Amino acid sequence: MDILIKIPMILASIGLVLATSSFISGLQLIKVKRSSVDGIIHRINGYCSVVLLSSVAISSFIINGIHLWAFLGWVSALGLISLKISIVRRRSRRAFKYVSWIGASMILIWLYVLITNIPL
Repeated sequence: MDILIKIPMILASIGLVLATSSFISGLQLIKVKRSSVDGIIHRINGYCSVVLLSSVAISSFIINGIHLWAFLGWVSALGLISLKISIVRRRSRRAFKYVSWIGASMILIWLYVLITNIPL
């Protein structure tokens, strides 16, 4: 059972690093074309971040059971990622000013996930 507690913490640490590097590459992506190396790195980090967030959520449900507030928290985190993707897909330059704020809040989400998964 001890290993089940440490795996979410390791995944949350990796997710925090991916979210931070994705935020930095996303800020650099504003200045260049979408098909650049920064765009590819940003997209790969985003996919890995969603997979890690889903796997930490599933492991949390396995370890702690499904509670309403925990479920709403995980759904809102995935909803924030979906909101960011929908804003970017609109390709409106006016909406891009909100994407950096959402990216920064995703770092805060991963920091919260990391803190809540540290075993006491």
